[in-house]
This record gives sequence, structure tokens and C-alpha cells, in this order.
Amino acid sequence: MMSWLPLIVIALAVLLASARLSRAPRPAPLRLGVLLLLQLLAAALLYFTLLPPERPGQAETLVIATRGATATQLAAQPAAIQLRLPEAPQLAGAAPVPDLATALRQHPGARALVIVGDGLPARDRDLPLPPLQFVPGPAPRGLVELQAPPPLAPGARFSVGSRVQGLAQVRLELRDPAGHRVAIATPDTDGRVRLHASARAPGDVAFSLRVLDGTGKVLDQLPVPVRVREVPAPTLRLLAAAPGPELKYLQRWASDTGARLQTGIQVGGGVQLGDAPQALDAASLARLDLLLLDERRLAALSSAQRGVLTEAMRTGLGVLVRMGGPLEGNARRALHDWGLVTRGGEQTGPLKLPGDSRAGDTASSTSLPALERFRLEIEDEAAVPLLHAADGSGIGAWRALGQGRLGLLPVSDSYTLVLAGHGDRHAELWNQVLATLARPLPAAPLSPLPAWGWSGEHNTLCDLPAGAQVIAPDGRRSDLLPDPQAGHCSGWWPTRPGWHTLTAGDTQAGVLLLDPAHARALHAQQTREATFALRGHAGRGGGVPVPVPGPRWPWLLAFVLVASLLWWLERRRSIETPSP
Repeated sequence: MMSWLPLIVIALAVLLASARLSRAPRPAPLRLGVLLLLQLLAAALLYFTLLPPERPGQAETLVIATRGATATQLAAQPAAIQLRLPEAPQLAGAAPVPDLATALRQHPGARALVIVGDGLPARDRDLPLPPLQFVPGPAPRGLVELQAPPPLAPGARFSVGSRVQGLAQVRLELRDPAGHRVAIATPDTDGRVRLHASARAPGDVAFSLRVLDGTGKVLDQLPVPVRVREVPAPTLRLLAAAPGPELKYLQRWASDTGARLQTGIQVGGGVQLGDAPQALDAASLARLDLLLLDERRLAALSSAQRGVLTEAMRTGLGVLVRMGGPLEGNARRALHDWGLVTRGGEQTGPLKLPGDSRAGDTASSTSLPALERFRLEIEDEAAVPLLHAADGSGIGAWRALGQGRLGLLPVSDSYTLVLAGHGDRHAELWNQVLATLARPLPAAPLSPLPAWGWSGEHNTLCDLPAGAQVIAPDGRRSDLLPDPQAGHCSGWWPTRPGWHTLTAGDTQAGVLLLDPAHARALHAQQTREATFALRGHAGRGGGVPVPVPGPRWPWLLAFVLVASLLWWLERRRSIETPSP
């Protein structure tokens, strides 16, 4: 439509001018014909000046210098057009361009790209590109991966994953927001490491992940976003066939976590300690998040109670069978009916739990007391270890049953952790059990949000509810508008690093934006991998030159000459026929 608009305007101008010439008094036929012909010629020349005819483009290879590119890399490329993006250093022979899109517009005949340096920034990676070759520089050295934990409940244990590249004989430590070391470990042969810690009070905080050399010098560091969301206090019911110290410290743990706990502990003769007895029916189980049974209370359940319990698990209830002794026949049959097939468990052995890794895994595990563990085998492919020992072996198991989960814990004396001065480790153990088995919470509207992103770059947020907004660290609000080209995603280009809060109705979630200048190795590695991923996914045809507009100056020169001749003829006519 745009190419037709100039033609229509020029045609109307020619018609009006022709009508004016035809109405002139006593026009000479020869003179009138020459003027009309010159007007048509001028109109045609003006059109081709504005829209010159296309000609076949020249097939070109563009060499694009990015951040970290060197003159040696450019010199190693065959003769081609050399350009540099704003992030690239000053390089002789490479013309500057503001972005890759501008470079492609200036050279529409480009049949291939050669990217040298660290790679294309996020700004230039969403374009339809011709076939691309990437010639990277040296691999970045430092922390090149960051696996932050998902949103957590207060007290939950979490892990942080990372990878060190190009640094040998180093250790990685994790520090909490107060600067206290909470974990330290040595990377494996691939440079990978996973550190563990516990969440605290609700809120968004940044831990610190550091790489240390043999002398303790910090070689690289990254902030680790830890998002602890406030969750409703869980409702637990504890049923046991006899009192004991394990139950005492379980009740204390539940009280410390703010859980609503109902207890029913039998002491013989039909007497029960704790709360008023409640029936195991559908209504009461629907109000629970986790039911804790010992093996004797499980064996004493009637078939009707097992059926009600089965239906409650299918609708989301979590059930934990805590072993205080060997499993009886009825208990094994109940577990078998629920999908957990067990073998053994009559004998016990020592159990070492993973310790506090602030002093190193081996030393800290040695400081923990050995627990009593029933030697029980789970013969179920769908079962997942409930916990892990210091040697990596599984402790107990759990499996899904409908929307709920069933767990079996063959440990009878976790309370000795508290007696030995490791109350925090006891709480971590039971918090992990609770987080694994308890009734799942409804998904938050902002739960798909990533834990972190980059400031100064385009970030993509998907599956956001309508009306989502973002609050910057300075308090400014901005709307997140959906991108019609990206499905259910919105584009976001923040300019400030730090914690940003995304809101949707009454729901809020935090995203930590990192400054690329303060996480150079991680940013360089991501840029490098994203540029490698562009190879083989070209969106523009390569090898066939794209037609380009021809030169305008010949048409403009001819138009000026014809228009000047028209003016001279019109001027001469006005002199020869003076007005009366």
C-alpha cells in the first residue's frame, strides 16, 4: 500500500496540471502536446526518484565483533565487511553499528554472519538471522552456572548448584545475608558443586556464593536469591501406640514451626494422652495436612479406616509411617496395599546423617550422633528415598498416591540430635519430611517466575496473570504488557539491579536482577551458550542475495532537468502572452 501512495499522489498532480493547461486561452496544439508529455515524463522520474527500481543485491559476509573480540580474531577471518557492536572494543577496520538489526538493514544482501568475541547480547538474539558462525574467545573463568532454589517454606532445607570453570584447587562457600558461612564444599572433577542450607523467616534475601583459593582469597562470587514465602500453618495429627522421647521432641518441633498439632498417644487400658480422640473419617482427615502414625497404630487400623485413609490420600493428604519397632504383618499388608512393598526391617544398624557443611561434610557428619536405623528394603520402583544418609544412601521412602503422598521413615531416635546439641539439624530433618509429604499448597499465581535475571537486558516472563505489575527497588511501578509475538509471555527490560517485586492482585513475588558487570563469568558463559544455540536456526535465507533499491541520483538529475525545461517553457509562454 505504501508504494502505491506516491503513485496516486503524483497521478492526481499530473491530472490537475493537465486540466490547467487545457483551459488556457488558445493553446497551440503542438505546444500543448509537448507540455503534457514533459509533465508525464517528470512525474515518472519523480516516482523513480522516490522508489528506485530494485537490483540484485551483492552476497556479503558480515564479521561482527562483540565484547571481548580481538584484532587477531578479526584478522583471521577472510576478506569481508567488518563491523563492531557497541560492547566491542575499538578495533581498526571495524565500522561501528548501534546494533545487529541496523547492520542487517545496512547490508540487506548479507548471506552469512561470523560472530567473534564473547557472543551476541540479548538485544541482538531475537532477530531472524542468516546462517551464523561463532568464533568465541577464551572460555570465562569463575562461576558460570547458578541454580537457585525455588520458593521455599520457612525452615525448609534448600540446595544451591553451581559450576566453576577454569579455576583449579578451589572451594565454594555459601554465606547467609549476615555474612556467616552456612556451607562449604569442594567441586567435583567437572567443577560442579551443590551446597545446602536452611531457609529462615519469610522474605526475599540474597545469600552469597564465593569461590576461594587455597589461601582463602575470593576469586569470584555471586548473589543467590532465596525466596521464603509465608505459608499457612500446617495441621498435623500424631497417633502413637505408646509414649516416648521421640514423641516429646516431635511435639516440640511442631510447636516451634507454628504447626497446629493434634495428638493421640495410647498408654494402655483404653487411656489416651493428648487431645480428645477424633474419628478417622473423611471430614476430619480433610482438615489435616499430614498424619503421622507409628507402625503399631497402622497395624491396628480397621479395614474401614484404611479405606477412608486411602481416599484421603488420593485427595491430597500426606501420611507418614514412623517406625519405632519392626513392622507387623498387618502393617506390611497395609503398606503393600498402598504400593510400598517392604522386606526385612527386623534388625537395626547405625545411621549417619549429612551434617552441617560449614566445616566440611566429613568433619561435620562425624560430629553428629549416630541414629538407629531399621534395615528395611523397599521393593517398589516408584518409591523415592525420603531422606539421605551421609554416604548418599536412601533413608526410608515415599510414593505418590493420587494427589497425596505416603512415606515410611525407619528411624526411631531422631530426638538424640536435640540431646547432642543439634536441635537445628533435628528441625531440618523433620521440616524436610513435612515439605515432602504434607498436603500440597495451591499454586501461587506468580510461582512460575524465575529466581533471577539480568538488569539492562530483555527478560521474558511467562504465564503471568492479567494486570501484573513490577515494582522497582526505587518504588516505581510499571505494567507488564503481553507480547503478541511470544504467546503467554511478557517482555521486561529493567534498568536497575536488585530485588524487583512482581504483583498480581494480592500476590507478590520477588525476582533478583543481577548486574552483568558484577557477575562477568556467569554473564559471559550465558551469552556464549546462547550464541552457540543460534547456529543452525537461521531465520533468513542464506546464499541468495536479497534485492536492494538502485541508486536514486540518476533519476533525480533527470527529474531536475525535465522540471527545469517545463519551467522555462511555462515562463516563455507567460512572456509571449501578456495579460490584457
